Amino acid sequence: MSVTEQLARHISSASFDAMPAEAVEAAKVVILDGLAVTLAGSREQAAQIVAEYAGEMGGNPQCSVFGHGFKTSPPMAAFVNGVAGHVLDYEVMWHPATHATSPTLPGIMALAESRSATGQDILTALITGFEVQGRIRVASADLSLEGFHPPGLVGVMGSAAAGSVMLGLDTQQTRMALGIAASRAGTVSANTGTMTKSTHCGNAGRMGLEAALLAAKGFTANANIFEHETGYAAVLFEDGFDLEAVTRDFGNPYRLVDPGVAIKKHPSQYGTHRGIDAALDLQQRYGIDPERIAAVRIETPVMRYVGRPYPETGLDGKFSFQYTVAASLLDRRIGIDTFTDEAVHRPQIKALLDKTTVDMRPDILANFEEMWVAVRVETTDGQTYVSRCNRPRGIWGNPLSREERLDKVRSCASRVLSDPRINLMIETVEDMENSDSNRIQAMIAALGDAPSG
Repeated sequence: MSVTEQLARHISSASFDAMPAEAVEAAKVVILDGLAVTLAGSREQAAQIVAEYAGEMGGNPQCSVFGHGFKTSPPMAAFVNGVAGHVLDYEVMWHPATHATSPTLPGIMALAESRSATGQDILTALITGFEVQGRIRVASADLSLEGFHPPGLVGVMGSAAAGSVMLGLDTQQTRMALGIAASRAGTVSANTGTMTKSTHCGNAGRMGLEAALLAAKGFTANANIFEHETGYAAVLFEDGFDLEAVTRDFGNPYRLVDPGVAIKKHPSQYGTHRGIDAALDLQQRYGIDPERIAAVRIETPVMRYVGRPYPETGLDGKFSFQYTVAASLLDRRIGIDTFTDEAVHRPQIKALLDKTTVDMRPDILANFEEMWVAVRVETTDGQTYVSRCNRPRGIWGNPLSREERLDKVRSCASRVLSDPRINLMIETVEDMENSDSNRIQAMIAALGDAPSG
């Protein structure tokens, strides 16, 4: 049996009753975080532009564009909500690295709304879509993926898998959905730090969902897309893709459970979090006056795309070791407002960036499981302060408390929703396995409304 058929069998046989309780609980955490981050992202310029575009394009008004007060077709809703879910770079992170929420959750929610799905349907699709992405990343863990942004490669396959579950596709239809989705995969990392990066996840969600919808109607593709000599693995990944790992131990355990995901505390590229936490630790312990800082040295792994000495925009700043550390030292906090265009061009930031250097060391492993970052601050009176962060709070194995997670959810969602609607979202998701279609529809209606005032 081919790997593609094995994978399709896993997907098409997915059922809530077979999902372990640990996976269900992890999925609820991811869904709540993802919905809140999407609401917050809907206020960003990139999301506003794609929402305006979606409105101009029209489409059968079946599915809510969260935070914008209108509906569109399922694929277009998945696109816009996927952009909003990723633009802040605030969604959960994973190892091996990829963003799995924004390519899958928006399509699931679109189908949940248009087809009156239950909470159990949503959970089953989310767990399965995550597992497909996680297994593909395990299969490609030893590859550099140089030039590619992983969600554009694996997210579309996770979206197709999740859509197949939501639509109840059989094994052969699911093989077709995976084959169709494979021809829609691929993104380039040159757009990191721009609005277009958020479309990597939005497009993955849209194209994967569309692949499942087409397969449901009988659209065809290569039935063995993973192992074909010019198929998904051979064309998009270097030699060394471990084909058997795609299905080996599928769901045993689920990748959502082991290793689990990292809940982001800061809205920036995950590699910067260790530098942020180290800088904030210095300020908490020593209260360093930014005016007294003579030099800042940051030790990091070799991650060239996060070495941006003078970011030009707020989005660019999310991918700068230098800026995120400087902002942490100056403001003693990091938030969504840290990454506006105005914030990165403050004179005080420019003064600190002039004093900041990054030493990218090849001996520091450049993966989110094993990397570390150290921040060294020298002051004008000759003092030196050093902090090193090995594992930021929220990472797998060092989780945030429920209260900390809900603080993030409320902070993000409050950019759009009133407190009663935030409470409705939290209560529905935390009890999602018992939420019928009417309860899910009520929550989606609340998410879809435009903010007042």
